[in-house]
Formats: sequence, C-alpha cells, structure tokens
Amino acid sequence: MKFQLVNNADSNIVACTGGITDVRDAMALAYACSDAHTDLLLLDAGALPLAFFQLHTGFAGEFVQRLVNYRLRAAAVFDPAESYSGRFREFLLEARGHPQFRAFDSQPDALAWLAASPALWNGMAR
Repeated sequence: MKFQLVNNADSNIVACTGGITDVRDAMALAYACSDAHTDLLLLDAGALPLAFFQLHTGFAGEFVQRLVNYRLRAAAVFDPAESYSGRFREFLLEARGHPQFRAFDSQPDALAWLAASPALWNGMAR
C-alpha cells in the first residue's frame, strides 16, 4: 500500500493513495494511523480496488465496517464526474452523512472535515 503523512493544521492525517487489495488492508491502515499518532485517514478512490465499487461483492461494506471498528475517522474522495452505478451512487449519498466514514467530491473538503473532527480515541495525540 502507498500512504503518506499529511500535516493539516493541528492534525496528522494518514493519506492512502494506492494499493488496497483486500478488506484486511484496513488493519494495515489502522497500524499506519497508530504509528502516526492519529485516527484520521484520507482515502483516494484510486487506492480502492474495483470490488469496492461493486457493492454485490460486499467489499465496501466490510472494509468500511473494519475502519469503523478500528475507530478510524475516514474521509474518502470520489471523482464526481465518474459514472458510478446507481447503487454505488446511493452508497456515496448515504456516506456523505456518516459520522466516521464520509464521502467527498474534493480533497480540500475531506481534509477540512478531518481537521474539524474530534478525536475518537482517548489519548490520541493530534
């Protein structure tokens, strides 16, 4: 997986830009966040496998649930010009209001939401 640390205002954010292939990669992202002393994760749609966008595979639901279980606050950036399936567009619409996994059309909006997010873990340094 490819990820980097982004310093945004008073927050450290782990940004994943590629290489997610399995739902178990959520654990590797949780470790990366822990190593960076943060619970904030930025996901680029390009980092996600095709199975994520095909809801019948269950990948998206299981992957997001694992991020929530690991108490990560994740913002995912999806290209608004992309022609996603109707069901996936419904998933994105629902994710725009989720308290821990949110979908965004732009990286600046995603970063602003993450920076304004309260820490989920007690003792997490920001």
